[in-house]
Amino acid sequence: MDRAECTVKIMSCYTVPAMKAIRYGIHFTSLAVAAVIFWLVRDLRLPLWISNYNFLHYALMGALHSTSVVVSLRDRRTALRTLGFITLATVLSAYTPFMGLIGSVVWAPLDDILREKGLGAEAILVTGSVVGALGYWLLVQLFWFRSRRWASWFWAVALCATSTLLLELTFRMFGGYDLGVAKADPETISAMLTFGWWLAFSASLYWSEMSEHTSKSVQAVT
Repeated sequence: MDRAECTVKIMSCYTVPAMKAIRYGIHFTSLAVAAVIFWLVRDLRLPLWISNYNFLHYALMGALHSTSVVVSLRDRRTALRTLGFITLATVLSAYTPFMGLIGSVVWAPLDDILREKGLGAEAILVTGSVVGALGYWLLVQLFWFRSRRWASWFWAVALCATSTLLLELTFRMFGGYDLGVAKADPETISAMLTFGWWLAFSASLYWSEMSEHTSKSVQAVT
């Protein structure tokens, strides 16, 4: 490659805007709207004669975030694909607490320590955060980002789990929990955990796309 051609490639990497799959300005704006909606309906429940488990609360978590992803996509493809993504994300979100409870068996070797420190609830929530992040990441990859590097799953899981853990420890520090039992309004705590998780997952998508474009730019130069 001669000097002139190399110079043109280097200049193009900095002058041509990266075309990301998600328009993040729109995404984070719609996510803020979703947070307001979720906050306003956080106490909404299905009648007990239908279920004493709050399916609606957890289902909304997935429905709202997946909708904020869809409305910000550059290429939304077909309506059927969009509806399928939102539906599966909603179902996954509704059942993630059960999967988190089942998956928390991984903490069995530390059961005595967790019980002594009153951290059992935190361990279950972190497990649910990990399970939800991994499952949702797989959905996003399957529907919208098939060419994405598989290593990006690590950042999605790590950021979501860290967000959940830090918020739980903050609630404990300020008296939100007492030996694993919520003293503050449980729906309010759940909403705050949800907002943190949403932001962490969306940040992982942004970081992943930016890293991928940077890597491609470097490869183009070399």
